[in-house]
Amino acid sequence: MAGTEIRTDEGVVIFEGSPHKAKVLYGNLLWTGALALSKFFATSSAAPPVKGRSCLELGAGTGVVGLTLGSMGAEPVFITDNEPELLLLMKKNIEANNLSDRVQTFCLDWADGKSFMQQLPDLVVAADVLYEGDGSMFCHALAKHLRIGAEAYVANHHNPDKCEEVGLPRRGFPSFERQC
Repeated sequence: MAGTEIRTDEGVVIFEGSPHKAKVLYGNLLWTGALALSKFFATSSAAPPVKGRSCLELGAGTGVVGLTLGSMGAEPVFITDNEPELLLLMKKNIEANNLSDRVQTFCLDWADGKSFMQQLPDLVVAADVLYEGDGSMFCHALAKHLRIGAEAYVANHHNPDKCEEVGLPRRGFPSFERQC
């Protein structure tokens, strides 16, 4: 794993992964949505308190959002992906931030319900996870990890030319979202 050390504005150290020879690994890179979501939690008065709350990052890639939450006192934090190379990268980033007492990696495949977490967190986050497909697997995984009273925050690149309104059953929220 190559990579230059990157330090976010919030002080989290991130290493990006090397390009993969056989497949595209979007999670090898630090994306702007993940940086924006990290900054939201660290600086916005609209962000919920995270200290002492359990958190799950879906499709974590480098793990920057989960690592930011862990550095802010969230625990336990699970940063997840389904690519073995990314799990190794996330472990490297956990160690670089001395957060192994709070943050753990977990292999979670959105297409395999058997890989889903059994203990549901207080907070679910995801950033820059919708690049391919229609987003239905992500929506399914997100819904399965939300318990009553939990919160979810998702940051993703928005391409209005490729979006359509879709009906999504959501308790207490409007019955539509924009899906890309």
